[in-house]
Amino acid sequence: MANCKKYNKAACGHMFKHYERAKDENGEYLKFGNQDIDTGKSHLNYNLAAQEQPDYQGDFIKKRCSEVKIQNRADVNVMCSWLITAPKQIGEDETERFFKEAYKFLSERYGKNNIISAHVHMDETAPHIHFAFVPVVRDKKKDILKVSAKEAINKRELQTFHNDLSAHMEKVFGRDIGVQNEATREGNKAIEELKRGTAVKELKAIEQDIQTANKKINALKKEEKQLDKQIKELENTFKGEQLTMKKIENIKPIKGLFGLKNVTMDDIESLKGMAMIPLQDKKALNKAKQEIEELKIENAEQKKKIPTMAQEMSRNQKIINLQDKNNKLIRDYNELVDRYDNLADAVGQLPAKEIEFINNIINAAEAPEDWEYSQGMEL
Repeated sequence: MANCKKYNKAACGHMFKHYERAKDENGEYLKFGNQDIDTGKSHLNYNLAAQEQPDYQGDFIKKRCSEVKIQNRADVNVMCSWLITAPKQIGEDETERFFKEAYKFLSERYGKNNIISAHVHMDETAPHIHFAFVPVVRDKKKDILKVSAKEAINKRELQTFHNDLSAHMEKVFGRDIGVQNEATREGNKAIEELKRGTAVKELKAIEQDIQTANKKINALKKEEKQLDKQIKELENTFKGEQLTMKKIENIKPIKGLFGLKNVTMDDIESLKGMAMIPLQDKKALNKAKQEIEELKIENAEQKKKIPTMAQEMSRNQKIINLQDKNNKLIRDYNELVDRYDNLADAVGQLPAKEIEFINNIINAAEAPEDWEYSQGMEL
């Protein structure tokens, strides 16, 4: 339904072009990697904050940051942007009203003096608004205004945002219009939490794939045993027929005065039995041979699939290991940023002379380009 992102000054320019639907030299709308943009509807887009903040978005951020306290660092987030999508439960005739009420809600929540822009996009898959603002908050200890995206969009803000927006819209529309869903009912999640949730889902999917692969392997093994059993049965049957034929061939009767010598009654019964075997039995034996060969080929093909399954399982395990490393790197990075922010706040509370002394030490160790950058902040 809604999500918020934070941007440092280096990332703002690209977002401004996306918000404004910049045009090329021929007056055609530019597409910024989003193939879902229907440029034929781009003329329907509008900016709800255009009259209140007529200045160019970058100029407005620079001006607003000069009016409040801000740390002189390249990684400081100078802009936050809420993206709110129109709920499916409202009709087309209610869409404009929804965005105006969303703008009113956000303006009161983050301050009208901090609004950069509020572009409504009607040319994508679902209508939505990009509400961009400078994250200005009050420093309670020093009783001054400062730029702090970390405090403006903290964990509590993410947890309460959808509840508060839903309550506002129910009061306006007189009904639940579907601001909350299963993903937002317990509050928005931080980016790290979302990534962790995605990783968990992917791990579960991989585990299911592994289980499916194991089931396939076990099924193939059972099928292999059955095929081996059938082959042995057919081979034994064929060998039995061969033995019977050899037994008959080995009977060599000698004709005497009173009948045949070296021929027993059992031999005669065997000859009777063989005489009763129809000629098509030979075809049946040949068919059995052919089936044996076909089963052997099929069995060999089934055996080839088992190593392939094992390779797939190994690849999936590597993916799991890489995801674990990625999550650890994200956690380590966030911890470093928090420690740096705390250190910067602590230094900011020192007397002016001590701050100047520390800055001189830092500047002496920095490269020339870093020293030039520290003289001011460009947007």
